[in-house]
Amino acid sequence: MSDHDAWLDIGEAARFLGVSATSLRRWTNSGRLACVRVGQRRERRFRRADLLAYLEEQPVGALPRGAPGTTRAPRHAAALPLGTHLCGLYASDLGRATLAAGFLAHGLGPGTVCYLVGSADARNAILGRLEEEHPGVATDLAAERLVLRDTGDYAFFETAFGAAVQRGVRALHVVGDMAWCLERGMTLDAIVDFEHGYDTVIAPRFPVVSLCQYDLRRFSGPAVVEVLKVHPDTLSYPGATLAPLTPSGPSARAV
Repeated sequence: MSDHDAWLDIGEAARFLGVSATSLRRWTNSGRLACVRVGQRRERRFRRADLLAYLEEQPVGALPRGAPGTTRAPRHAAALPLGTHLCGLYASDLGRATLAAGFLAHGLGPGTVCYLVGSADARNAILGRLEEEHPGVATDLAAERLVLRDTGDYAFFETAFGAAVQRGVRALHVVGDMAWCLERGMTLDAIVDFEHGYDTVIAPRFPVVSLCQYDLRRFSGPAVVEVLKVHPDTLSYPGATLAPLTPSGPSARAV
């Protein structure tokens, strides 16, 4: 049995979704969430694939509004504490654009600056989707509330984040579509080292919430496991990092 099809008990499923076992019992009793009953005690078992499907279909649960050190979420993003560094997964062009646009739309507001790092093709698709979520993207670009980059490096983030904070910006939102690393010839080890450095050197020093997106058509399962290890916050907010996992278009060889 593959890991995708593995069965979890109620405690494991609750931790996977980041909810209580009581919520799972209520959802299964009402038919919102599929499960099977096993043994004489009729204990619940959950298939990992069903849990992933449930996350994709539901609005992401948010922290209480106004909680200290958090940003408030719209439809497509969870309320995340500043400093959060997430790994997002997608397997279609639509999934990439939807995931990134929802995250950026939340960050475009007074006192914030958003950064979108990725190839020109990725940026254009994301900006098109963002315009649907947040009309007025051209104004945000002109005012440098939304900054576009082909690549990211520590020097850029240090300089840009520091300047933004000095002029009174209260929160920074970063989306990095990490296919740019492959296009620059970076190996998996180099990508993991880069992510680790960002998480330990850059993110803790600034009021930033970051989403690094990985294309499952280009990054293999073992590669995704490695990058998840340097994005521990992802386990706390799984619904904020999943796009519809239906591939579209030609597949590329995964690293």
